[in-house]
Parts: sequence; structure tokens; C-alpha cells
Amino acid sequence: MGRMFVQFAALCYYEYLSEQVRQLKLSLGRENGDPAHDNKDTLDREDRLKSWLKNTPIYLILQWFDVVEEVKVSTKLLSRRWTTEITGRDQLFLDKLGVPAF
Repeated sequence: MGRMFVQFAALCYYEYLSEQVRQLKLSLGRENGDPAHDNKDTLDREDRLKSWLKNTPIYLILQWFDVVEEVKVSTKLLSRRWTTEITGRDQLFLDKLGVPAF
């Protein structure tokens, strides 16, 4: 019985996230009347995020955000060569979902 309850709870969270992503896809890449939002750069970034969301199933999105690590690099030279796990697309996705910045 406990296993079935956990599976039910997980399914509820999965469906909630799926619905949030569906709603997000409908709002991305559209002008909303805000001049700060309706510039070409912002709409292009949203279009790229929308394309990624359309081509990636929910379970792979969850795997993509499985573990996000923050890496501190001590030297200036290494910091130029170092790339972090969070891309601009990832940050935009998290911002649109309302996930607080870490």
C-alpha cells in the first residue's frame, strides 16, 4: 500500500510539472506588451527554449536538472575557460517556472 501511495504522489507531481510546462510553452516567444520583454533578443531566447521543450520529454527535462553544482574557480585564467552547468536557456526555464535562483 505504501508503494502505491508513493507512486500516486509521484504521478501527481509529474502531472503538475507537465501542466506547468504545457502552459509555459504557450506563453513563450510571444509579445506581451512589455517593451522590456518584447525585444528581439528576449523573443529569440524564448523561441530556443520553446523548441527545446517541444523536443524534450518531461523525464529527460528532469534528468537534465538532476544535479546542479556550483563550481568556484580560483584563478582568472581558469574562470575564462570554465563553463558552468547552468546555461542561459536553463536559467530562463527556471525563472519562467518560478524556481528561485541559487
